[in-house]
Amino acid sequence: MHVLRWTPFGVGTILILMLLAQPLPAQAPTQAAKQRHPTAEEVSRQYLPRHPKPRDDVEKRIVAVLEDMYVNQSHGMGNILPEDGRLIRMLTETLDAKHVVELGTANGYSAMWFCLALRLTGGKLTTHEIDSDRIALAKENFKRAGVEDLVTLVEGDAHETIQKLTGPIDLVLLDAEKEGFTDYLRKLLPMIRTGGLIIAHDSSGQAHMMEDYFNMIVENPDLETVFVDASRWGMCITRKMR
Repeated sequence: MHVLRWTPFGVGTILILMLLAQPLPAQAPTQAAKQRHPTAEEVSRQYLPRHPKPRDDVEKRIVAVLEDMYVNQSHGMGNILPEDGRLIRMLTETLDAKHVVELGTANGYSAMWFCLALRLTGGKLTTHEIDSDRIALAKENFKRAGVEDLVTLVEGDAHETIQKLTGPIDLVLLDAEKEGFTDYLRKLLPMIRTGGLIIAHDSSGQAHMMEDYFNMIVENPDLETVFVDASRWGMCITRKMR
């Protein structure tokens, strides 16, 4: 009869096999893996000034007010960021927009970006705000910038006041309470011209509050949408195709 006995060699071999069977520890990331691609906002701030270089004395006045608003009034206003402003200005000029509608004036910061474009396109802005303190502040800013003739500020609940608008509307900026976006779009869409744009701000920062709106636009065969992160907040840009 043969008797099997464990030997030190046999035990050592088993231990080695057990160690080899264990998963290897995660390797430390390489230097290349550690490198993060900069965001669009970071690249913009590396190469571009915060606000555009004025093209004439009228723009110089508007840009000066924009800068003051950004530095001294932006806290708690929910303003767009300068990177978003550059984009909405470019889109407004590219559309040659004559009638822009904004929901959520706040202190008028985004309206100033529209005014930079509308003074060249010959268009007007109709902006809606319900908060009396913000209305007073926006009016003062419009006066300081000298853009009162480009802006109509409508006071009250925009769900009601927008029903008094008439088309055609070239561009809409939705920057009010997110849960109201679907109602705003439902009421405004018939007035938006073919080829016009609807920009929903904060589509990345508040995406969880905009699911109903996102579903509404993607289910409409007459709309085409792209999500753009010019800044960390993001914008959902929708074009009325027909």
